[in-house]
Amino acid sequence: MPRPPARRSSAEPIARRTIPIPRLYSDLADFWPFVSPPENYVEEAATFRTRFERHGVRPGAHVLHLGSGGGSLDCQLKTTYRVTGVDVSAAMIMHAKRVNPEVEYVCGDIRTVRLGRTFDAVLVHDAIAYMTSVTELEQVYHTAAAHLEPGGVMVALPEELRTRFVQDRTEVKTRTRGARTVTFLEVDHDPDPADHSFEAVFVLVIREGDDVRIETDRHVLGLFELYEFLDAMRSAGFDPVAEPWELSDWEPGQEMPLITAVLRGGSTPTRPR
Repeated sequence: MPRPPARRSSAEPIARRTIPIPRLYSDLADFWPFVSPPENYVEEAATFRTRFERHGVRPGAHVLHLGSGGGSLDCQLKTTYRVTGVDVSAAMIMHAKRVNPEVEYVCGDIRTVRLGRTFDAVLVHDAIAYMTSVTELEQVYHTAAAHLEPGGVMVALPEELRTRFVQDRTEVKTRTRGARTVTFLEVDHDPDPADHSFEAVFVLVIREGDDVRIETDRHVLGLFELYEFLDAMRSAGFDPVAEPWELSDWEPGQEMPLITAVLRGGSTPTRPR
């Protein structure tokens, strides 16, 4: 079946696009444990370990985590691997270091960062959501390739796919830690189906005793077809395979794939535009 024509992208040169840092990753970073606590990642981390083990990545291996955020997932990964995390948000890096003092963290843009060394495996986690063009996907996967030897493995998630996107989808959750309770509301909306992005508006209702305050935040996120992720990986020199992601909390019809990609040996990948 022929692929649909590529969607148009912004006229702004992609290489110079500065990804804005939302409030959740800056002045609201202290609320990250209410939004995405470490205990949420036990099952998810197990699926990543399964993929790594299939490709010979053993306990104690060095794993590069691109888009490490507040370190919640690293709480699970560090029990098996020696982890290096990279994230563009200085506030999230600071939070992750407090949670995981034994993990190495580097503040950097996952599209362009180069650490000057290779790892046994690379994980590209949900920070891929902030890439809003195919070119930016390619740049991230070239970063992964630059930190692997030929035959090295990358595990990556697409985060969101156009085929499963629901206009104005709403999610609400409430968590309490100590004297603070936070209700977190997310609404996803795609104002222009012709491009590669949608917006997620977050509302945080924060209660501390009798004090209540409301904070809002807006995130611009990427929206792609699965083949666009796979083609971007191939352009960076990987041979990707997408499999069903065996997480127990997917709703029927909303399942997502998990991608395992092996870096081809001896190839010279096409450089990102």
